[in-house]
Amino acid sequence: MNWKKIALSAFVIILLVVGRTLYYAGAFKNALTIGRPETKHISGMIGAEDITIDQLTGFAFVSSDDRRSTVAGKPKKGAIYLLNLSEEDPKPLELTSDVELDDFHPHGISFFHDNADNTRWLFVINHRVKENTVEVFQFKDTALIHVTSVSDTHFVSPNDLVAVSKNAFYFTNDHDSHGGVSSWKDFLVIGTGQLCFYDGQKTSILEKGIRYANGITLSPDGSKIYVAACTDGSILSYNREPFSATGKIKCNTGVDNLEWDSDGNLWVGAHTKMLAFLGHAKDANKRSPSEVLKISFPKDQKEVVTQVYLNDGNPLSGSSVAAPYKGKIYLGAVFDDGVLVLQP
Repeated sequence: MNWKKIALSAFVIILLVVGRTLYYAGAFKNALTIGRPETKHISGMIGAEDITIDQLTGFAFVSSDDRRSTVAGKPKKGAIYLLNLSEEDPKPLELTSDVELDDFHPHGISFFHDNADNTRWLFVINHRVKENTVEVFQFKDTALIHVTSVSDTHFVSPNDLVAVSKNAFYFTNDHDSHGGVSSWKDFLVIGTGQLCFYDGQKTSILEKGIRYANGITLSPDGSKIYVAACTDGSILSYNREPFSATGKIKCNTGVDNLEWDSDGNLWVGAHTKMLAFLGHAKDANKRSPSEVLKISFPKDQKEVVTQVYLNDGNPLSGSSVAAPYKGKIYLGAVFDDGVLVLQP
């Protein structure tokens, strides 16, 4: 047996695997600053990972958590903030300071307006120390009233969710387990993420093998599901009834949370250099580019993906959401403080 040939073949395979991983992570991209100028920075909300806006009222809900403190073994209670975007200079109002949830570390959020009785609800993924839950709040008179905590054995690594009723929602697990095998599969760009549906009593797994299942949303008419496959650099689409995969929107970047504007365009917060983002996660001084995509859906034509903003990690690093309202874009990040406002 020619051990030299075997060693050379193994070396070539390793190089190909590493090169493939670096390609998907955006290591070969040039992060040039482009797009809209920043108008203001609304501070006071550490780790504003997700933002969702009630387009009817202009109320923005911000999911905030100091994730670096949690990793350091000194967790601080997270919060949901309210921004009234109808105001010229909106100030963050903490909505969960009096909520009796000491173990509160919010992640993905979803706002649901029940047209039947005109009630408004906020669903929040909560990473507790011993389990993952979904906290359900009623939003009433600019206050959040905690109604219930939902738990399920399938809430393995929930990332984001989209509510379809007062007690039912679709959600993503970015992995099907924690650490170990999943970490190695991430390196090999092998998907372990899931798309799931909780019907109010139990969870059904609708799709497996998604490469880091991240943000999730429904189409404006409610007929389709869109899921951000972060390490695949694409957004997957599915029909709801009957459930079936319908396509993939290639974005060539680390897509994160998904939000719609009033004109039917999909806005995406993204990580153009995912290895830089991993470095930023460990060290705040290592900056990671923030990127915003706009996806339009011309009638009877292929969707159009447009990069509308990209920075070098300043003034906001590691963007995870780009929420639109009346021409402005409200940009949040996984670790940095505050919300960055981009003008039209």
